[in-house]
Amino acid sequence: MKKFLSYFFVTILIFLSRLVSLAAGWALDTFGNISVDEIIFHLKMPLEGTNPDYFVNFAKSCVLPALTFTLPVLLFIIVFLTINEKVSSLDCRLCLKFSVREKTKRLKLFPLRFLKPVVMLGTLVFLVYSVTSSANAIDLTSYIKAQATSSKFIEENYVRPSNDLLTYPEQKRNLIYIFLESVETTFMSKEEGGAFDYNCIPELTQLARDNISFSGNDQFHGGIPTVGTTWTMGAMFAQTTALPLNIPIGMNSMSEYQEFFPGVTGLGDLLDEAGYKNYLCIGSDVVFGGRKNYFQQHGNYEIWDYYSAIENKKIPEDYYMWWGYEDSKLFDYAKEQLLEISAKGEPFNYTMLTADTHFEDGYYCPLCEDEFDTQYANVYACSSRQLNAFIQWIQQQDFYENTTVILCGDHLTMDMDFCEDVPESYPRGVYNAILNSAVEPATQKDREFTTMDMFPTTLASMGIEIQGDRLGLGVNLFSDQPTLIQEYGIDQLNEELSSKSTFYNSELLYSKE
Repeated sequence: MKKFLSYFFVTILIFLSRLVSLAAGWALDTFGNISVDEIIFHLKMPLEGTNPDYFVNFAKSCVLPALTFTLPVLLFIIVFLTINEKVSSLDCRLCLKFSVREKTKRLKLFPLRFLKPVVMLGTLVFLVYSVTSSANAIDLTSYIKAQATSSKFIEENYVRPSNDLLTYPEQKRNLIYIFLESVETTFMSKEEGGAFDYNCIPELTQLARDNISFSGNDQFHGGIPTVGTTWTMGAMFAQTTALPLNIPIGMNSMSEYQEFFPGVTGLGDLLDEAGYKNYLCIGSDVVFGGRKNYFQQHGNYEIWDYYSAIENKKIPEDYYMWWGYEDSKLFDYAKEQLLEISAKGEPFNYTMLTADTHFEDGYYCPLCEDEFDTQYANVYACSSRQLNAFIQWIQQQDFYENTTVILCGDHLTMDMDFCEDVPESYPRGVYNAILNSAVEPATQKDREFTTMDMFPTTLASMGIEIQGDRLGLGVNLFSDQPTLIQEYGIDQLNEELSSKSTFYNSELLYSKE
């Protein structure tokens, strides 16, 4: 029994060592420069709603190779230890005899003293090496160092959102906010400020040109994602609260908490209190990443997701494409819902999230064409056409006259292969376009900003006046107030937002009670 436990322990150590090493490489290849805060957030969240393709890919790329590595190594160790024990029990030695300069030499092969402890120590060293190298790959040391450093930056710069700071127009304006999965200005041509030799998103480029699109330079260059905003839920949270989504590593699983950031007041909270009806339409499982808790608890959103589509007989029960159902269906359902919602005569906030352009390589739907050499570029081009057609439909509806439409990428794409030719010096930015705004900006160009600035900017585009032009950590981009990134620069801003904030943890993340 003791021998079995020893072998079992060695097996687990070898398997974990190889798995950790493979998993780190897989994560970097699949998700790009994934941040520690994103990893921690998803570890704290339930896994419901995750695309099953990731589990399959992880099993093929990491679990199976780790097993195929472990079994031969384990077999070798068992044989080696068994021979050593047998020779030792016979009270004899197994030596390699050879001659050097006519002198006979003997090299003892078996039995070797302390062989078992050496094997155990070796497997532990292998595990420590794998964990350390993986931690270095995701820069875990910098994260731990930042968390050990306290900062009052958020406390000193945070403006707590409240309708007391807002003045709504006499006729409240509707809002349609579309989060565009992984859409960057990077994918425009170099002539327009992008980083590509061709333009993957010509229709979206034209929409930005014909309407309001804020940029950090004199061409098209969108918002900069800060730490805590570089994945979908982090981006949606940031653009509606003007805060990064940071979960302390020592915090229990988010599923153990009934409330999602109870101290935060976001876009949905403000509009709900002001008499708006909030809606969220997505083609995936809304539970994934904490989206259900956030949108239900912060604005009482009525939610339509993948399972809602099944319940409403929009798709068959066994239908599953990509993350649920594809964007072409999402736009069709949105048209039906918007006509129904607008007929109610109450102000509304209709939020959508596309998914076809999610990494890796996107979802190549029947509407896609082979314009470019890569699938991902063709998917982006297809998404651009579909979005443009959807916008044209909206503009033809009666409700459009009193509706602001915002198109905004959620975060930078994590598909590193697609951007391998983009120079590291190129400042990648998230796409944005504001259509039918109630106000005009002081300037659109050379207005460096982060995605957190979209929160007050969204309200301003609806004709809502903001006292001081600041909410959360965001600045109304229609104003002439400097943004935090203009004041501090992206490096210092990220450093401050990465540091431990007692105010953030006690006043925003946890219960107000």
